[in-house]
Amino acid sequence: MERVASTTALGKLLAWCAKQPATDLHAQADRRFAYRVDGKLLRIPPAQFPAPTNEEIMSLLRQAFSSSIVERIEKQHELDLSFLCEKVRYRANFNKQQGTQAFSFRVVPQKIPKLDDLELPASVAALVEEPRGLLLVTGAAGQGKSTTACALLQRLNETMALRIITIEDPIEYLFEENQCQFGQREVGVDTESFASGIRSAMRQDPEVIFIGEIRDHDSIQAAMQAAETGDLVLATLHADSVNQAIDRIREFHPAAEQANASALLARSLNAIICQRLIPSNFKKRIPCLEIMKRNSGTEDAIARNDLHLLTGHIEASLNEGMHSFDQYLMQLLKSDYITLQTAKHYAINWSRVEMEGHGFAPAMPGILKPDPER
Repeated sequence: MERVASTTALGKLLAWCAKQPATDLHAQADRRFAYRVDGKLLRIPPAQFPAPTNEEIMSLLRQAFSSSIVERIEKQHELDLSFLCEKVRYRANFNKQQGTQAFSFRVVPQKIPKLDDLELPASVAALVEEPRGLLLVTGAAGQGKSTTACALLQRLNETMALRIITIEDPIEYLFEENQCQFGQREVGVDTESFASGIRSAMRQDPEVIFIGEIRDHDSIQAAMQAAETGDLVLATLHADSVNQAIDRIREFHPAAEQANASALLARSLNAIICQRLIPSNFKKRIPCLEIMKRNSGTEDAIARNDLHLLTGHIEASLNEGMHSFDQYLMQLLKSDYITLQTAKHYAINWSRVEMEGHGFAPAMPGILKPDPER
C-alpha cells in the first residue's frame, strides 16, 4: 500500500484536515480546496492553502506518491486506490475535470465499527445471521453504506466461525481475524473485476461473500447466482430507497431480461437496508433507515415489478422487522433525536410526519433500541 510522508506538501494538507476533523478532501485546479465535516462542505481559507493550479496539484502528487502510481494517475481518466499518511488510511479517487487533474480523498477509520456504535435499530443485527441469500446495503454516496456493511461483517467476526471473502475497490477496512477467516481482494490488484472476483470466491469455500459495490450487470448476476447457490452475499449499491435499488438492478439488464432478473432477485433477496444520515439534536448525524425483508408480499411485488406496492407491505410488517423511512423518522422524532423541522425536511410523506408532530398519527411499536444515556 502507498504511504504518503507527513513531511510532504500533501501530508501537511492532510494533517490540517485531520485537525478539523474532516472526513473528505477535494481538490480541483484553480479552485479552493474543499473539505467536509459532519456532512457539511467547507472551503479551506486561501491563507492556509491557496487554490492550486493544475501543475501544483500534479506537483503535490509527484512528491507524495511513487512514480508508478503517478504514471497511472496521469494516464488514466479515473483511478481508485487507498493509501496511508501517518496512521490514517484514506480511500482516494483521482479523476480528470475539463482536462485537468482532480482528486477526492476520504478518511477510512482504523477501528472496525460495531453495530452498537452506529445507533442502528436492533433488527439490523439479525439480517446478517441468515445462512444464505442476498443482503443489500444501499444509500446515496457518503451516507455510511460501507460503514454499516463492515459493522455487519464485524458482527459475524465476533460471533460465528465463518470464511468471509471480500471483493472491494479499493479495500477499505482491514479486518483482524477473531472467529472468522478473511480473504480480502482488491479489484485491479488481486482480481480483474467484481464479477470475476465473485465467481472465483465461490470456489474458495466461503460462507459469506462481501461485494464492495454492485456496479453493473455482470456483478449483480454473479452476486445473485452466489446467493442462489448457498452463500450469504452482502453488497452495497448506490440507491436512495428500496424501490430505487430494485429499479437499478433491473436497469442493469437489457429490457428482454428484466422480467427474469426480477424473478431471480425476488428469490435470492433476503433484505434491503437503505440508509440516510440526517442531522440530530446531538451535534452529529444519525442514520435513518428503511428496511425491507423478503416475505410473501414483498417477494411477489418484486417478481411482478409492482414496486408501488412495496411501501405498503413494508409499513404493514413492523412485527417482522420492516419499516419505511417515514416510520423510522417518526420514531426519531418521538424520541427527541431530531427536531420537527428536520423530520419535515427529510420526510417522504410530509403531511404524515406533520400529523405525527401534532399527535394525530396512530401508535406503533418501538423500532429504536433503548439508549440509557439519553
